[in-house]
Amino acid sequence: MKKYSRRLPIILLLCMFFLTGCAQSKLSDKFDEEEVKEQAETAIAYFNERDYQSIVDMGSEELKASITAEQFADASDPYLDKCGEFEKISKTVVLGSSDKETGADYGGVVMVGVYEKGRIQFTIAFDEDMKLVQFMIK
Repeated sequence: MKKYSRRLPIILLLCMFFLTGCAQSKLSDKFDEEEVKEQAETAIAYFNERDYQSIVDMGSEELKASITAEQFADASDPYLDKCGEFEKISKTVVLGSSDKETGADYGGVVMVGVYEKGRIQFTIAFDEDMKLVQFMIK
C-alpha cells in the first residue's frame, strides 16, 4: 500500500497542473451543463470498471502525455479495492474556471460517489473541446 501512497501525490500533481492558476467560478456559456455532467459520469463509469485507458483516451493531449493507464491503475485501484462496489452519485456541483494567463475556459464538476464501504470524491474538468484535463479522486 505504501508504494501507491508515494505515487498518488505525483499523479494528482500532474492532473492539478492543468488547472493551476485558474480562478473558479460559474460555468462559462461555452459549456453545456448537462454535457459536462454526462461526460463526467462517463469517466466515473470507466473508473468503476477499472477501464483506465478509456479515461486517458478522453483526455487532452497534455493529459495523455502526463499519465498512462498503468499509472492511473496504480493510483486508483486501492480506492476501489477499499470502497467496494459503486452504488450511486450522491452529490454534484458544477463549476467553471478560467486560466488567467491564456484566457482558456474549463468546465467541471465535483461529484461524490457512494460505494458499499465508503465514498470517493471526484473532481473532473474539461477544456472547451470537452477533452478531459483533470480527473482527481479523494
